Amino acid sequence: MDFPSPKSNIEKLHTYKPNFGKSKINNLIRLSANESALGASLNAIKALKIFSNDLNRYPPQVSDELVSAISKRYSLNKKKIILGNGSDELISILAQTFLNYNDEAIYTEFGFLQFPQAISIAGALGVVANDVNHTASVDNILSKISKKTKLIFLANPNNPTGTFITKNEVIRLHESIPKHILLVYDAAYSEFVINDDYTDGSELVEKYENVIMLRTFSKLHGLASLRLGWGYASENIIENLMKVRGPFSVNAAAIMAGVAALEDLEFQKKSVQHNLKWMSWLEKELKLLNLDFKSSITNFLLIKFPVELDYSAENAESFLASKGILVRGMKVYGLSNYLRVSIGTREENIKFINELKTFFRK
Repeated sequence: MDFPSPKSNIEKLHTYKPNFGKSKINNLIRLSANESALGASLNAIKALKIFSNDLNRYPPQVSDELVSAISKRYSLNKKKIILGNGSDELISILAQTFLNYNDEAIYTEFGFLQFPQAISIAGALGVVANDVNHTASVDNILSKISKKTKLIFLANPNNPTGTFITKNEVIRLHESIPKHILLVYDAAYSEFVINDDYTDGSELVEKYENVIMLRTFSKLHGLASLRLGWGYASENIIENLMKVRGPFSVNAAAIMAGVAALEDLEFQKKSVQHNLKWMSWLEKELKLLNLDFKSSITNFLLIKFPVELDYSAENAESFLASKGILVRGMKVYGLSNYLRVSIGTREENIKFINELKTFFRK
């Protein structure tokens, strides 16, 4: 070999490739990425339109303005907030910060694909805890803990299943793990949740040193293209993560839009109400088609298709794409007879159901 070779754990790794679906139709309806159905706040868009000065200047390493806006919006301690280039970056630097070679990190069977990716890149061993009925199992997670375990990754609500574990179960999980194990609690979809028995994880952070809550601006706030996320953890964890995080990982445009989005409470309420209304509508329509699906508290549904080839998930995905509707196939998760479908606009949701009816009639 006459060129530099990467570390063995990188060489064996497959590149993480988001799959938004493909279609030859230009005017697409994209229901494949769990994006905001209503776009972004007009206030955030206005902030970006006036963003033109000081393009030659680096952004602040830590934006006091954005941290303060997050603190005010969610009633959190400013000193415990860290910003990131999307929550993906925070997942990566958590693994880099806390995992050595030969360490282990636990993630759930149908958890976010970025978890095992980050663990492998850090050179550690990922350990899978099987789900029960497509839902994270506290007992199965606890059964996988060993002397080598350093991190536990838990997305709640979970992507791609849309399921969640209750507040009491989250508390039971945390109370049962050793204090030296860090619970990484990804609450990316928490703003859509209206269930009283759910926790976004912030109350655990207030009480304990070994929890970090992760959040994003990509879902409810509709700022996915700007890559903006944040975490909430003890000051000690934040201090160590800042040693690994790039000094200017959050750009100035994202900071401006993020502040404006957080302050637009009316848009946030409108987005949540839209999601609730059309989630209920989609569930009723899918039942009329005799399709099974996972009850979801997020902005997407995991839909099960028949095993018969003519009406398989793969054929449905191809048919919908031919009509300009992109949904997400779940083969990469080992769920080959499922499709994940995001809540769209009124027109998008209606067209999706109408084309799905056509698919089953053909």
